[in-house]
Amino acid sequence: MGHPEDEDGDRNHFTKASIRKKTCLKFVSDGIIGGLENAFYKLGKTVATYPILTIIICFAVCGLFGIGMKDFNQTTEDAELWVPATSRIQSERKWVLDNFPPITRYASLILVENNVLSERSFKAMYDLYQQALNIEVNGKKFEDMCYRVAGHCYVNNILELWSYNETVINSLTLEDKYKVVNQNVTYSPLYHKETDITTLIGKIRRYRGGTITGAESAVMLFLLQDNLEWKTEAMEWESEMIKIANQGHDHIKQIYIYTTRSFDDEGYGAVNSDTKLLSAGFSIVFIYVILTLGRFNLLEQKLYLSLAGLLVVGLSIMFAYGLAMACGVIYGPVHALMPFLLLGIGVDDMFVIVEAWKNLTYVEQKLPLVQRMALTLKRAGVSVTVTSVTDVVAFAVGASTVIPGLSGFCIYAALGIFALFLLQSTFFVACLTLDQMRVEARRNAIICCYVHKDYEINECSKRDYGQMFFKHYYGPFLMKLPVKIIVMLITALIVGVNLYGFINLRQNFDLTMYIPSDSYAHKYSKAKEAYFPYAGINSAVYCRGINYKKDMRSFEEMIQKLKNSTHVQNGTVVNWYEPFHYWLVTTNKVDIRYRIGADGYPYSNYAFAQLLYTFITETRIGQAFSPYVKFTNTTPPLLQGTYIPFIHTYQEDSKKEIKAMESLRDITDMMGFTSGKCFPYAVQYLTYETNKILQVELYRNLALAGVCVFILTLLLIANLWTSLIVFTCVIFTLIDVAGTLYFWDVTIDTASSILLTLSVGLAVDYSAHIGHTYMTILGDKNERPIKALAAIGPAVFSGGFSTFLAFLLLSRSNSYGFALFFRVFFTVVVFGLFHGLAYLPVILSWIGPEPYHSEEDNQKYLHNGRSNGISADEKEDYEMDADSGCIRQDTSSENSPLRSAQSESGNSLEVTDGRACAITSSPIMKSKRTNGVDKNAGFLPESESLFERNTDKMTTDADADVQDKYTVTHEEGR
Repeated sequence: MGHPEDEDGDRNHFTKASIRKKTCLKFVSDGIIGGLENAFYKLGKTVATYPILTIIICFAVCGLFGIGMKDFNQTTEDAELWVPATSRIQSERKWVLDNFPPITRYASLILVENNVLSERSFKAMYDLYQQALNIEVNGKKFEDMCYRVAGHCYVNNILELWSYNETVINSLTLEDKYKVVNQNVTYSPLYHKETDITTLIGKIRRYRGGTITGAESAVMLFLLQDNLEWKTEAMEWESEMIKIANQGHDHIKQIYIYTTRSFDDEGYGAVNSDTKLLSAGFSIVFIYVILTLGRFNLLEQKLYLSLAGLLVVGLSIMFAYGLAMACGVIYGPVHALMPFLLLGIGVDDMFVIVEAWKNLTYVEQKLPLVQRMALTLKRAGVSVTVTSVTDVVAFAVGASTVIPGLSGFCIYAALGIFALFLLQSTFFVACLTLDQMRVEARRNAIICCYVHKDYEINECSKRDYGQMFFKHYYGPFLMKLPVKIIVMLITALIVGVNLYGFINLRQNFDLTMYIPSDSYAHKYSKAKEAYFPYAGINSAVYCRGINYKKDMRSFEEMIQKLKNSTHVQNGTVVNWYEPFHYWLVTTNKVDIRYRIGADGYPYSNYAFAQLLYTFITETRIGQAFSPYVKFTNTTPPLLQGTYIPFIHTYQEDSKKEIKAMESLRDITDMMGFTSGKCFPYAVQYLTYETNKILQVELYRNLALAGVCVFILTLLLIANLWTSLIVFTCVIFTLIDVAGTLYFWDVTIDTASSILLTLSVGLAVDYSAHIGHTYMTILGDKNERPIKALAAIGPAVFSGGFSTFLAFLLLSRSNSYGFALFFRVFFTVVVFGLFHGLAYLPVILSWIGPEPYHSEEDNQKYLHNGRSNGISADEKEDYEMDADSGCIRQDTSSENSPLRSAQSESGNSLEVTDGRACAITSSPIMKSKRTNGVDKNAGFLPESESLFERNTDKMTTDADADVQDKYTVTHEEGR
C-alpha cells in the first residue's frame, strides 16, 4: 500500500477530474440512474422477501382493472374508426343515414365470353337471369325481396335494353344489337334512365376505334331490399347465387361473382382462420422461451417460469383492456394484434431480467437469495426502463392522432406496455424467486414435490452457449477491421436502397387487398380491374333544406356542372329534376297549372314540395324516382331531402380519388344557396377522408415519436453521443422497414400506418439495451463492445427471434392483412437486430464515448481503498475492509451463503466489485497480495454449476472472461 499523502493526492486528483468532466446532463442523469438503481434494488429486495404476497397483489390489481372489460364492445364502423370526428363527412354521413339509409343488398356478376353480344351469349345471360329469379329460400324468391325501380325488380344488364323480353331477345340479330349499343346515349326503357353502355359491357372491340363490333365481358347486377324481415333469406339467396356462378355455364367461358356477404365470408373468414396460426405462433414462442431460459437438466428447466412470463402478457392485456374500456377508449378489429405486440416486448424484458440473473458473479451467487434478486433487478431495471418508457411515450404520441382507430390502438399499446413493465419487475421477479428457491432445494423442475438428493448436473447444461458464442466467436470476429468495414458498407447499402423505397412509398388503400388471393371474391376484383378498368364508384349529391323557389337557378346550374364534370361518367347522372320540370311545363291539369308562376316554376317553396309529391306518387315516370326524394310524414307532406345519384370516373390512386371528391365538393359549396346545402357523398368517401390525412398523420407520429424516444434515451442512457448513435439505429431500422415495404408493393394505408408506428417501439429495444450496457463496461475500444454483446446480446437476440417466431406461420397466409403483419415484423426484427448487434457495436468501437464517470471513479477509488461501488442501500448487507479494499459480508450468521466456503478453507472470503479475496493470517500469503489481489491465484474455469460449491475454484456462467473479474487465494491444510 502507498503512503497516505500519495493516496490523498490521487484521490483529490480523481475527484477533481470527475467533477470537471460532469455536465448538467450528467448531473441530471446521475440523479435519474442512481434513483432508478436504488429504487429497483429496494423493489427487488421487497419482492424477493415476499414473493407470494407480490403475486397475489398483482393478480388482485389486474383483476380489479379487468372488471372494465365487462362492457367489451368492438367497433367495426369505418367512420368511427378511421375518420376524424371533426371531419365534415361525419355530419354528412349522419344525415344521409338518417334520411336515406342503405336499403339494398346485391349480387354482382362479371360474365366473360369471346363476344358477349353473340346469340348464344345472350341466351346464356337470359338463362342465368331466370335461374336467379327461380331461387327460392323459405318460400321467398328474388321477386319477393328485390329492390324495385319504376315498378320493376332492378337487374342491371345489357338485356334490360330489351326489357328482359325473351321473345324479343331471341329474335335479335347482331345488327340489331350493334345499332342499340352504338348510340351515344342509351336509354333504359325498363327503368326510365340513361345508361352508359360502357358500364354494361367491357373489353369492347371497335372498328377503327369507332363503332362497337364486340365485347368480351358483361355485368349482371341484382339488387335486393335490405329488409330485416327477410335478411336471412336474402343472405341465403346470395349464397345460392355464389354456387350458381362457381358452377359456371356451358356457353359462358368464366363467371365471377361478388355479393354483399362476400367480404364478411372471405375477408373476416380468413382473419379467423389465420388467428389460429397466431395462436400456434404463441405456442412456438412458449417452446423457445422454455429452451432459452432453462438448462437441460432435471433441476434447472424453466417450464413454470416460462408460463409465468407468458402469464405476464395475459395480465397486462387484462390491465390495459380493462382500464381503456372503462375510460371509453374505442376498440377495433386491428386491436386483435395487441397480444402479439405485448408478447414480443414482454418476452424481450423477461430475457433481459434472466440474463442479468445469469450475469451475477460467482461471489454474488453465494449471497442470500433476496440480495441476489435485488442485484438482478437493480442491473436489469434501468435497461428495461429505457425500452419500456420509450415504447410507452412513442405510443402515447401516436395516441394524439386525429384518427380514432389509430389513437385507440396506441392508447391500448401504451397501457399494455406500462403494465408489462410493472409486472415484469414484480410478478415475474417473484416467480423467478420462487423458482430459484425450488432449484436450491433441489426439487425437480416438473414434479416439484420430488427432491433430488444425489443428482449430478451434466456438463453440457452448465454452459451458457449464447454468451460463449457472442464473447468468443461473434464479438471478436465482428471487431476485426475488414469485418467492420464490410458491416458499414452493408449498412450504407441497405439504408441507401431502402431510402429510395421510403421516399417513393405511395399512399393507396384498396379494401379488396384484404381478401385472400385464392378466394372467389378476390378473383372478381381482379376480373373487374381487367375487364372494367375504368369503372368508377357510385356516388350522389344530397340536398337538404333548399329553398327551391329562390335557388332554382342555382340548383339547375349545379346539375349541369355535375354532368359536365370530368370526374362524373357520361350518362350516369340520374336526375329527377328534369323529368319533373318537363312534367310541369307540359301538363294540362288545372290544379297543377295554377300553382306554377309565369316563369314556369312553382310560385313558392311550399308549392314546389306539393307538386313534386304529386309527380312522385301519381305519375309512372315520377315513381321511378321515388327512392331519390323523401317527404315528411306530416299532412300535407313537406320535402325533407333529395339526392341525385351518379357514377364517378375511374381514379387510379388515392390522390386522384381525393381530388375527385374535393372537385365535386367545390361545385356544391360554391352554389351559394340562400338556405340549406348540397353535398356529394359516397361510402368510399370515408376512406378518401382518411387517406387525405393519413400520410401526414403517419409522418407526424413518426417524427414526434422519434423526438420523444431520443430525449428519453438521452436522459436514461445519459450520454449524448451514445444516444445519437442509438437513435441512428432506430432511424435506419424505420427507413429499412418502410423501404422494404415499397419493394413488396405495400402502400400507406391504415394497417401499414399502425404497423410503422409500432415499429418505433420495437426498433429502439434492439439497440438501447446494447447502448446502455456499453456505457457500463470498462475496457478499450474493442473490448467494450465484445463485453456488451456477451452481457446483453443473448437477451436482445432472443427477444427479437421470439417476436419473429410469433409471426412465422403467417408468412404463408393468403390474407393480405396478416401477410402484411409478417412482413413488417420480419423486417423490424431482421433490420433491428442487424443494427443493434452488428452496426451499433462496430460504430461504438470506432467513435464510442468513455464509460460512465462513476464506473471509472469506482475503479480508481477501489485501487486506493476509498470506495467500494456499493449503494447506500446495499451497504447494510456488507462490511468494508478499508486496508484491503475488499467488501466483506458478515459471515457470523449461520445463514450466510459464504459461511460454508469460509469454514471449509478456514479463511475469510471477501468481495470487491466482483473480486474475491481470501484474508488469511499467513504472513506468506499476506506478502504476496497487492491491492486485494493474489498474484499466485490461477484463472478460474468458465463453467461450474451453482450446486457444486467447491471452494477450490470460483467461476460464473455469466461472464466467461474470469481473468478480468476473479482471482482467488486458497490455503488448504496450512
